[in-house]
Amino acid sequence: MTEPRPLDETQVRTSLARFKVASIVEGVALLILVVIMIFRYLVFGGADASASDVQLWESISKTWSPIHGLIYMLYVVLCFDLWLKMRWQIGRLLLLMLFGVVPVLSFFGEKWTSQKVETELRERPTLGDSERSAKR
Repeated sequence: MTEPRPLDETQVRTSLARFKVASIVEGVALLILVVIMIFRYLVFGGADASASDVQLWESISKTWSPIHGLIYMLYVVLCFDLWLKMRWQIGRLLLLMLFGVVPVLSFFGEKWTSQKVETELRERPTLGDSERSAKR
């Protein structure tokens, strides 16, 4: 049986750093969206709300929603990049994408993913291992 191709540790660490930033940005963006939706539909969405309040929160929602959508798409691209570099199975990609959909989960998912990557970099062969063994 052949050994798996070694991981490129430099590329993996670069992808992981980008993923970490994207996870935090996506988590904050999603929390902002949730707060906006709460204000729009629960706080100022009732029958007793003034028309100007309703219009304000509707405008904020219509502005922030596409911004959040772009942030999430960038997050998915960076998830895909890390997934590709780590050569994980498809289930891991779906899990990474799920982290950006559930409020607050991206913060926990970032920590969990970072730990998984660090563990796998220690356990799986890397290009650095190949170079070190060639020098001996």
